[in-house]
Amino acid sequence: MMFTEFMHFYSYTADEALGEYAKRFFALCNSMFRLQGNKNLTDLYISASGNSGGSEADKLASQFKKQAKGNQGILQEVRIIKK
Repeated sequence: MMFTEFMHFYSYTADEALGEYAKRFFALCNSMFRLQGNKNLTDLYISASGNSGGSEADKLASQFKKQAKGNQGILQEVRIIKK
């Protein structure tokens, strides 16, 4: 199952996936599962806050806006805090 998920997630063919070094394969699998876990957790938060509404939904929207800015947004926040 992990092998097929790996091929689907990274768009590898079976030959390409089998040609990867084991260390790289398992490192990529680890990253894949972490990304999938974060997405599932985010989906859960969205569902829960959508049902409860209120300030939790606002906090979640604010958090997603910060994440959408990426590294540049983080650097900008650090610059503001340092001032």
